[in-house]
Amino acid sequence: MLDGGGSGTAAGLVYAFSVFPYVVFGLVAGVVGDRHRRRTILWLSHATQIAAALVVPVWALAGHPPLLIVLTAAFVIGTARVFVDAAVFGAVAAIIGRENFVRGQSTLSASWAVGLFAGPALGGVLIALIGPAFALVAEAIGFMLAVILILLIRRPLDAADRGAREPAVEMAKEGLRVIRDTPRVRAYTWLSVTWNVGAAASYALVVPLLRETIGLNSSQAGIVLGVGAGIGLLVPPLLWRLVLRHGAGRVTTGATVISVGSILAMGVSPGFISVLISSSLRSLMDYTLLSTIIGERQRGVPDRLQARVGISGRMIAVAAIATGSVIGSLLADPFGIRAVYYVSAAAVAVAIVVAVPGVLRADRGTPQLSDSPDQTS
Repeated sequence: MLDGGGSGTAAGLVYAFSVFPYVVFGLVAGVVGDRHRRRTILWLSHATQIAAALVVPVWALAGHPPLLIVLTAAFVIGTARVFVDAAVFGAVAAIIGRENFVRGQSTLSASWAVGLFAGPALGGVLIALIGPAFALVAEAIGFMLAVILILLIRRPLDAADRGAREPAVEMAKEGLRVIRDTPRVRAYTWLSVTWNVGAAASYALVVPLLRETIGLNSSQAGIVLGVGAGIGLLVPPLLWRLVLRHGAGRVTTGATVISVGSILAMGVSPGFISVLISSSLRSLMDYTLLSTIIGERQRGVPDRLQARVGISGRMIAVAAIATGSVIGSLLADPFGIRAVYYVSAAAVAVAIVVAVPGVLRADRGTPQLSDSPDQTS
C-alpha cells in the first residue's frame, strides 16, 4: 500500500483485515473443525489462501492493486487462517494426544519462530528484486507447499467421538461452556487475556522504541528483531524438561514474573547491547508462555472439543492483543514510548496477581505429566 502511495492508515488496515476474521468466524471455524474432516479443512483452506495471495500479483500485471483488492485478499487469507488454526488444534491432539500438547505446542512455536526469522529476510530480498506486489507469489508458493505436506500426513486427524449430528449452535455454545466451567481451561484462558493485554501494549511499539527512542540504525534493529524471533528455537528442548520437573503452574508463574522484568528492562535500555539482551529474554518468555498456556489449556479439553475450545481461546487472545495494542498506541504520543513500556510491565504484574493464583490452583488438581513420548489421554 505504501509503495502505491497509500497512507499509513491504509497500510495498517491490511493487518487489521487479516486478523479481524478471528472475531467474525472463530466460533464457526471451531464447529467446522470438530464436525468435519480436519485434513480436508486444512488443504481446502490453504488452497483458498493460494488463490487469494495470487490476486494481488496478477492484478499488478496491469497496474497497482487498489485498496479494496488488497483488503479483500487480506481478509480472505485471514479467514482461511482461522479455519486452519481451528483444525490444527484438533489435529495436533489427535496425532500426539492431549497429554503431550505442551510438547507439541512448543515445537509448533519453534517452527513459527523459524518463519518469523526467515520470512522477513526472504520478503525483503524479494521486494528489492521484484517489488512488493509480485513478492506475494512467494506466499502463494508457501501455501502450496502446505497443501502438499498436509496431503502427505498418514495419521488420522479426527477425534473418534466427533459430533457430526449435533446442532451447530449447540456445538459452539458447548465449546464456550468448557472455557467458562472447566477450572483449568478457565484459569489459563484468563491468564492469556490479562497477559496479552499488558504485553501487547508495548509489543506494538517495539520498532518505534528501537529506531526512534533508543536510536538504533536499521541493521541493529533488524538484529534485535531477528534474534528475538530465532530465540523461539530454544523453547522445545527447554520447556518440556522444565514442565516435567517443576510443573506447568510454576513454569508459567516464573515466566510471567521474568516477562515483567524484561519488558521493564527494554523500556529503560539505553543502547544496542542492553536492548538486545532484554528483548531476547522477553522473546524467550513470550514463547514459553504461549506454548504453556495453549498446551495446558488444551490438555483439559476433550478430544471432540479441541477445535472449538482452541479457536475460541485464540479468538479471545486476539481480542486481548488488539485491546492492548490500541491502549499502547493511544498512550505513546502524550506520554512517550518508554512510559508505555513501564505501563506494560505494570499491567503484566497485575496479571500475576489476578490470574496466576488460579493457574496454580488448577495445576495442583491435575495429574503430573510423564516423560514418555507415547503417553496419550
